[in-house]
Amino acid sequence: MPFYVISGTFRLIGKTKSGKPRGFEPDGDSMQFKPARVSLLEKLERVDFPYKLSSVGSTQLRFEGIDAVEIHFLAGPKEETHQPEDLAEEARDHLLREAGLDPVTYEPNSTIVAEAPHDGAKGFILSRSLEVHGRPVAFVFAGLDNMPGRDGDIVQLDAALLQKSLNYNMLVSGEAYPLFYDGLFADLRSVLSKAAIQARNNRVGLWNRDVTNSGVDGSSIAGLELNGVVFPKLFRRLTEFLAHGGKIKGFKSWLEEKKEPVLDLSTANRTHFDTFVDVSGNNVKMTKAPESLVFYEATSKKAAWV
Repeated sequence: MPFYVISGTFRLIGKTKSGKPRGFEPDGDSMQFKPARVSLLEKLERVDFPYKLSSVGSTQLRFEGIDAVEIHFLAGPKEETHQPEDLAEEARDHLLREAGLDPVTYEPNSTIVAEAPHDGAKGFILSRSLEVHGRPVAFVFAGLDNMPGRDGDIVQLDAALLQKSLNYNMLVSGEAYPLFYDGLFADLRSVLSKAAIQARNNRVGLWNRDVTNSGVDGSSIAGLELNGVVFPKLFRRLTEFLAHGGKIKGFKSWLEEKKEPVLDLSTANRTHFDTFVDVSGNNVKMTKAPESLVFYEATSKKAAWV
C-alpha cells in the first residue's frame, strides 16, 4: 500500500493570538504533528476540507486503524462528554509516552499546561489522504530510525514496518479499539486485527472492562461517562442521540435513519451500522466484534453519519 513519507515533530504547545503559549488537547488516537515540509500535505488526496495548520505550523492527525476511548467528545452544541476518564487518560498518556513526549502535565480540562520539556520530539508519518475534516489519515512513528525513505518519498507499508507504528502499539497494548475504514488495505487490516484480538484474549488495557458485546446501560450520558467502556463509535452515536433529547427506546430507529454504511467482513455484505446494534430495554450492545466491520469514509461533512 503506497504512502508518502512525511517527517516532522510532535507538538504539544501552541500559541494564542497574542503569542502566549497554550497547550493542545491530545487524546489516544489524535495529536498535533508539524511536518518538516508543509508542502507535502498538498500531495495528500483531499476528500472535502483542506488541512489546517495551528499557530505553530502543526496539523491534527487522525491515526489510521484505531479508535481510542473518548476523552472529550462534543455530543451536542453544549454537551461535551467522555468515556470513563481513567481509561481515556491512560490511552492518551500511553501514546504520548511512546511518542517520546513525557513528562506532560495537564489542566483540569485535559489541556496540556504550557510547559512540556520534550515538545517537538521527532517522528514521521505515512499518509495518503486527508479525511473529511482535513486531518491527515496516518500511520505514525516515533523517532526517525525506522523511516523507510527520504522525506517526500512514496513507499510501501508492509507488516514489519506497520508493527513499529504507534497505531499498532496502541492496539497490541489494549489502549485502543480497532476501527477500520474502506481505504485501509486488507493485508494491513489483518495485522491490526490480530493485534486487537491478542490484546482482547489477554484482557489487557481496556479489554479488561470492555462491554461492547455484552452491553451497557445506554439510557443516560452520565451513566455512559462512568461505565461506557464500549466501541467509541457506538458511544459517540449514543451520546449524540441522547444529547439531542432522544430516549433510549428510539435509539435503534434513529440509527437506522442515519444509514451509516458498513461492510460485514464475515459475510462480505454491505449493510448499515444499526444492523449490528441491539437494544433491549436500557441495554445497548454490538453483535459483532469491532474488527469484523469496515466502515465507509464520509465524502462530505454533510454526510448523515459524520
